[in-house]
Amino acid sequence: MRKLAALLIVAVCLSLAGLFVAHAGEYQSAPYTGSAEFERMKQLVGVWEGTSDMGKEGEKVRVEYHLTAGGSALVETLFPGSAEEMVSVYHDRHGTLAMTHYCMLRNQPRMTLAKADPQTIELVFARKGNDIDPAKDKHMHAVRITFTDNDHIVQKWTMFEKGKDTGGVTLKLTRVR
Repeated sequence: MRKLAALLIVAVCLSLAGLFVAHAGEYQSAPYTGSAEFERMKQLVGVWEGTSDMGKEGEKVRVEYHLTAGGSALVETLFPGSAEEMVSVYHDRHGTLAMTHYCMLRNQPRMTLAKADPQTIELVFARKGNDIDPAKDKHMHAVRITFTDNDHIVQKWTMFEKGKDTGGVTLKLTRVR
């Protein structure tokens, strides 16, 4: 009886594996194209270095961007490999650029597009989908990314605590590859 059960489990697993292999090509058809703002963010893929005013003025910083999930999500790693490492994931939510920031403050604020123009993308705290109380909790509340040119950007992060702007961090970045 145990052998029969084991054989049945193996048969089911092999059948499921065959289904996944048979349909794998369906999910790799055309490259993902998102909102104009997401497509702009995808141009950041690569390695960036520059300065931050977090801690000491002019502190060196490194930021890495890579695509994942079939090109539908952009992963940004701030301060990779350091004790301050943080990750943000940019993606479209219902056709609008959105982002979740996995912060050193040990929370995960979700942000959504507030405004965009040819030089700037600004995301702000999303009222829905957050488990952060913006009236009380310390959190990153917004980020504005200014595209100076294809190889230079400035990020201005805004922090809130007790419902008020308490300053933030500015990163001045240059593409290195």
